[in-house]
Amino acid sequence: MASKSYTVLIVPERSAHVRRVKIPQHTLLQGTLAVIALLGVATFMVVHYCFIFGQALENRVLKEENVTLKSRLRVVQDEIARIDGTLQRIDQFSTRIRAITQLHDPDRNLAIGPLSGEPNDRTPEVMYAQGERIEYEDEVADSNMALRLLDSSLDKLEGESVRQETNLRQLSDICAEQDAILTNTPSIRPTHSKLLTSGFGLRLDPYTDHQVMHKGIDFAADQGAEVVAPADGVVIFVGTRGSGYGKTVVIDHGYGVQTHFAHLSATSVEVGKSVKRGQVIAQVGNTGRTTGAHLHYEVRFNGIPQDPEKFVLE
Repeated sequence: MASKSYTVLIVPERSAHVRRVKIPQHTLLQGTLAVIALLGVATFMVVHYCFIFGQALENRVLKEENVTLKSRLRVVQDEIARIDGTLQRIDQFSTRIRAITQLHDPDRNLAIGPLSGEPNDRTPEVMYAQGERIEYEDEVADSNMALRLLDSSLDKLEGESVRQETNLRQLSDICAEQDAILTNTPSIRPTHSKLLTSGFGLRLDPYTDHQVMHKGIDFAADQGAEVVAPADGVVIFVGTRGSGYGKTVVIDHGYGVQTHFAHLSATSVEVGKSVKRGQVIAQVGNTGRTTGAHLHYEVRFNGIPQDPEKFVLE
């Protein structure tokens, strides 16, 4: 049986010659299938390209969003760090103000404030804790006594922002009502030096290597550097206080608060004279039991040593 075929006539416009092209049926069928296959492949490629393009576009959008989120995250982290730093500063300031005002502290029997209206008129005396000795040979024995007294020391940092807000509100009210108390409460460094060579608390005695209680703080300063009053008060002692403290000045600020300045080279005040905060009262020296020129500074309440750093608001 002869295979079917199709004849295609090609008639040129400017020629009378007609061309005949005979195309077998199976060739035409194969050509048609080839065209369909090509169209299918082309369609698949177009669809696949569109899919890949869409995925790439989506990935680019996700990357941009990721960059934006990372940027926002850094901003939030910086903000959290800033807020945390602010709360810490508020907490430290609140603690120091609380130390000065002894604001609402039922757990401690200390209260810096006018307990009976006005300070009494009698001449104040230098106060020491009961049983305390001031000779350096007795420092070891004093340490055990001082450690027991530290149970009444200043409150620890509270740290909660809500309580800080309440504290500051209370402190604002107290400060507004107690200007006189704040004026007479130590609140500045007694010397321009900011370098502490020894803090408050237990330390090794530089002479005996025994662990003793250091009842104040030591400021490194040059011989003859000025010593100033940390608050208003009355000078109640000028002279040599024991063999350890050397030349000493003691100021009474009222309400049980006294400040002690030891190892001085010279003094600029007399007993019974009033002094103002920032007034020069003495010069740094090397008298008494020392290893070099420095200022030993104490803050005492009813004779009990307190950490002087808690009374420096600068």
